[in-house]
Amino acid sequence: ARQSGSLFVMTPDALAFASAIILFLSLSALVVLKVLSKGEDTSRKVRSGGKGKDDVDGHELKVLILYGTQTGTSERFAKEVEEELMQRYGKAVCVETSDLETLTSDRAEDVLLECSKGDAKVLHLFLQSTYGDGEPTDASSDFVYWARDLADDGRMPDLFKAITYCVFGLGNSSYEHYNAAAKLVDKSLHALGASRLLELHLGDDDRTLEDDFQGWREALWNAMETTYGICAEDNLSSGVEARSYEVCTVSKLDAVAAERTEFAAMSKQPSSGITSQSSPYAASITLAKELHSSNSERSCVHIEFDISGTGISYQHGDHLGVFAENMLPVVQRAAASLKLPLDHSFTLSMPRDAPASLIQPFPTPCALGTALGRYADLLNPPRKIALAALASIATDAVEKARLEHLSSTAGKHEYASYITDPNRSLIEVLEAFPSAVPSLGLFFGAVSPRLAPRFYSISSSPLVDPDVVTATVAVVRGDTPTGRLHEGVASSYLSRFVPKNDEPGEDKAQLEMKEVRVPIFVRSSTFKLPTDPSVPVVMIGPGTGYAPFRGFIQERAALAKSGKLLGPAHLFFGCRDESKDHIYQAEMADAVASKTITSLNVAYSRGTSGRKLYVQDKLMSAAKVTYDIMKGKVGGSEGRIYVCGDAKGMARDVHRALHSILMSEGEYAAHEAEEIVKRLADNGRYHKDVW
Repeated sequence: ARQSGSLFVMTPDALAFASAIILFLSLSALVVLKVLSKGEDTSRKVRSGGKGKDDVDGHELKVLILYGTQTGTSERFAKEVEEELMQRYGKAVCVETSDLETLTSDRAEDVLLECSKGDAKVLHLFLQSTYGDGEPTDASSDFVYWARDLADDGRMPDLFKAITYCVFGLGNSSYEHYNAAAKLVDKSLHALGASRLLELHLGDDDRTLEDDFQGWREALWNAMETTYGICAEDNLSSGVEARSYEVCTVSKLDAVAAERTEFAAMSKQPSSGITSQSSPYAASITLAKELHSSNSERSCVHIEFDISGTGISYQHGDHLGVFAENMLPVVQRAAASLKLPLDHSFTLSMPRDAPASLIQPFPTPCALGTALGRYADLLNPPRKIALAALASIATDAVEKARLEHLSSTAGKHEYASYITDPNRSLIEVLEAFPSAVPSLGLFFGAVSPRLAPRFYSISSSPLVDPDVVTATVAVVRGDTPTGRLHEGVASSYLSRFVPKNDEPGEDKAQLEMKEVRVPIFVRSSTFKLPTDPSVPVVMIGPGTGYAPFRGFIQERAALAKSGKLLGPAHLFFGCRDESKDHIYQAEMADAVASKTITSLNVAYSRGTSGRKLYVQDKLMSAAKVTYDIMKGKVGGSEGRIYVCGDAKGMARDVHRALHSILMSEGEYAAHEAEEIVKRLADNGRYHKDVW
């Protein structure tokens, strides 16, 4: 190059050389950018069995985890599976977790098949809970019934032939239709051509859900590694230490102000009158009264919540979710185990790279007393993951070894005998292992689950008063095998609003009723009267199982008042002793007198006659009435049977009584009676709301 005045003039040779340099630098930059955009990590190689076209965006296997949850357990399990998949297999897998609520009937087919297009390796994992009387959870019901109907149709046996899947079911063996929803998902997918990676695994919440889940995960890892040729990475960690929030101490004034703001927001009119578990409404209690007589050894309370001016609506038979609080003595014990004062104030926040199983923290800042009271599940048995977290910080060698063993696969039987069978609570475990003092971040992240809402069948009808919703609550109180006096969190909390007759003037309960608001929300239910009020009904509900039928009776009374013609209605109620626990006795008598119900059949199991009678006995005594409704001799094959209450004993006994009635009155064989009862359920004529 040569200079001419103030300009540089390039010779042809120099120009060619400069162009070559620029081209080289440009190509180098493109290569670097391409590597960075792919996120390649040369410091960590993925050990695997397949490459090339089988990769899914650089991953060898895509795993789609889908869960159907009602109380949050299957969601928590799903996120733990996601977390463990990432820990075990790193970049060999790409994991997505989603609520089955997103797989609505109009898009489920497209979503499932889109994931399995081409040569990509894709595995679908379903964690499906069963709720109520063998039903899928509310959010997953659309997908489950869509898959069932498509499979039953039989015209698309190869629809999902490109899909590989496995199902883990969450249920309770005390229910008649154990894990029915998971069985239905597994059966339907297989009938539509999908291939099972594993046979159906069932988890039993009545016995060994933790061990069932752990056994399924171990079988899943083995099947994945065998089928897809992927390998677990070296130096696997438990991940417990990562399940911890970041904690920051704040002033007590800031915590008090934040708590007031949070509760004030919850007390405002909900948007569009819609409430949910994630968006409850803090309602005032307008009436709380004891339903048992003063000589009863037990307690059952009637609670009325004020929803006037909120826009909240409900129907008879719906469920009411209630967020209760732990009692002060329980909270004090927990704070002592954490070695912190109740007024210690703090914030919780998500750490960077938080694991999938770490859920968003509850609202903070707040005081420790508030956090333990409102958000910590302290009285249920701890999960193994909680014991592993405590083991990771225990300073006493003996305690550490014991906790590690209890949380391990090898400690399965010890976990059952020490934790599950005696129903040993988290608070008892904290006190039994005093050297394991978790930080607040670890305690709320990995040790204590979130305190879940309790659900009650609504015992009122909005046709009587749309501004009030009521719950009928049996107060839980009894000794556990460990010697601990167990008091139900929600029932004990609500019972404290009942005025004590022996206190002069306005007592503490009445003052609390004015000052305290309780977060509630409505959950819809299919447990409803026929739309035609002339259709005959049989209602069977002992004890608090009568709750929804109180709403049914109120509904029928309001309809009759508006001029509707009522069909026959037969109520079967049971309790121990007429003089102690016959709840709403006067209301039932009024319903008979006003012809809102046709007959009232009451069984006393501990009455003065010396013979124990139960609702199924009363049902047998009225066999012809029930038979005629079941067989359509009354009501033209439209009559309904409703059962509400205990699933373990009463509901099964009533189910057997219906069989016996068909066999005795109609001379059907046992298998024929079973088929008739099944058809009644399938056709929406036999409903259960059991727990």
